[in-house]
Amino acid sequence: PGGFVRRPLRPLNPEDGPPPGPPTGPAAGAGEPPPSGESVSEALAAALEGLDPPLGPAAAGRLDRLFRLLRARAHLGVTGFRSPEALAERFFREALDLRAVLPAAGPYLDLGSGGGTPALPLAAAVETGDWVLVEARRMPCEFLREAVETMGLASRVRIHRGRFEEYLKQDEAPSALGAVSAVTLRAVRLNEAEWRGLARHLSPTAVVVWPTSRAARGRSDLPDGLFEETERATDHGIVWSGRTRRGPSGG
Repeated sequence: PGGFVRRPLRPLNPEDGPPPGPPTGPAAGAGEPPPSGESVSEALAAALEGLDPPLGPAAAGRLDRLFRLLRARAHLGVTGFRSPEALAERFFREALDLRAVLPAAGPYLDLGSGGGTPALPLAAAVETGDWVLVEARRMPCEFLREAVETMGLASRVRIHRGRFEEYLKQDEAPSALGAVSAVTLRAVRLNEAEWRGLARHLSPTAVVVWPTSRAARGRSDLPDGLFEETERATDHGIVWSGRTRRGPSGG
């Protein structure tokens, strides 16, 4: 079936963040019961202190349900974060801080969604747009669907399983990509053709938001000059954002 899709990933460098698939060692939390509801809630609350703008009660409730689900499914290796504190900080807080560069209204597209960050926390907190989460692998797609149902977001968050590279060749790609206000990605490596496809089809007002590192940006297949680029330093790297340039390099 048609839909947004993504090709299989090349190996990631550790500084790009934990991979979206299972870890190579024993599964995080395997053989251990999930922490109590109280400890999970405390870890999440501590990581989210000082958020600007603050979360409303409904968004906070959705995030708490997602946090509990991630801890309960830790043995599946959905994410690489082994402790509640790391999960709260790296999966949730870093994603929610991206609201500073995310347009206030969607629709939004997330490429290589994996375990769900940054898309799931953002979808829980930003209530003004639909999301499409693109993931090629079966197990992450199953988890993403469970998470969306758990948060009560099935009416505005859709999961597409498939390959983005193939989607770019379909007739509907220009109109579908041209309608989004933002594209997010994390710990996924696009090839040059995929970067050029985004630049060709995105609206000039749309923004690509990529939490990464300067080293990973330098190793990427993103051609120079394709986007108007900005970088913002974070505790764990940078947030790269780009808006398409109209011209020979993006055409």
